[in-house]
Amino acid sequence: MVEFALVLPMLLVFLLGVADFARIFTAGITMEAAARDGAEAAAQEYLQLIHKTGGVLDAGDYSALHTTALDAVCSETEPLPNQNKVGASCTMPLAAVCVHDGVDPLCGIESDDGVGPEPGVPQCTGVNGAWDNANLGATPGGAPALPYVEVRACYRFTTLFNLGDLNLPFGWSISLGEIWLQRDREFTVANY
Repeated sequence: MVEFALVLPMLLVFLLGVADFARIFTAGITMEAAARDGAEAAAQEYLQLIHKTGGVLDAGDYSALHTTALDAVCSETEPLPNQNKVGASCTMPLAAVCVHDGVDPLCGIESDDGVGPEPGVPQCTGVNGAWDNANLGATPGGAPALPYVEVRACYRFTTLFNLGDLNLPFGWSISLGEIWLQRDREFTVANY
């Protein structure tokens, strides 16, 4: 009984750790799909707008592209436990969009609008990072580079077993509770 009482806490921590690892892995796959699908949805919409407008997009068109990508991220992440939806948009996971065509005036505006990641969520460094709106370079053969859409997403995952700075023997420590998953995906606009 004494041995069982000594081993049981460690066994429970181990089992909860295995369960949390599986949950984190699943959330990571969901975030990967959300970022990819958001970029793909905006790239497809970009292609349709280019053909409809004759190749010239205005700020309203770029706003629609950003909304399309953010809506796709939001709908893909519905199964995640910490997803937070306010009205029609998600506040968790945090996401930002940039259409890399050298023209997008709203490139990454979601990450520096005063509501997005930077004020309260310094952990989302990927979403807050600098955006390069220049679409430089050329494809093999000398043709100009194709535009592409980049979506950055950041999600706060809460573990089952919340340990905040737990000090263990031999100077070891564990700090679990919140894990931030960040994904950045690009999708090229296939306008051949």
